[in-house]
Amino acid sequence: VGGLLTQLAKHAGARVIAAARGARKLAAAKANGADAAVDYGLPGWGDAVREAAGGEVQVVFETVGGEIARTAFGLLATGTGRMVLYGTAGGTPPAFDVADILQRGLTVRGFASVLLPPEEIAALLGQVFEHAAAGRLRPVTGAVFPLAEAAAAHRAHDERTTIGKTILTP
Repeated sequence: VGGLLTQLAKHAGARVIAAARGARKLAAAKANGADAAVDYGLPGWGDAVREAAGGEVQVVFETVGGEIARTAFGLLATGTGRMVLYGTAGGTPPAFDVADILQRGLTVRGFASVLLPPEEIAALLGQVFEHAAAGRLRPVTGAVFPLAEAAAAHRAHDERTTIGKTILTP
């Protein structure tokens, strides 16, 4: 999701600062067009994002949860910052103080495509296919596993060692 999101944001003219863990994922973020890539596994990563952004950030798309989400939340611009939550890959849901959201004038929203009406999903998929056909989206294929190794593919996904889409072949 992060790679395609980066590509779409760049197409829309955004400055993109990707947060990922490890050299491989940081390199993938840069290859997808991120202006800067910061390792959230390192101490002080929030300061590195702030430096790359030249201050506070306007939008955070958050999929890790836990303390990573809390740090990202602290980077949001007062009055205009928006956070979209669409996963908890780290296993712990993010926790925010509602008073902090109100006092800083932030917007925090969850996103789950399964909750969208079918016609909205169809419209969004139409836009995705249009971007892909025009060459603005390049899906990233990560690991390829034979179907007999589906359990290993799931383990790699659960351990968050994959980049891009994992494909099972017959």
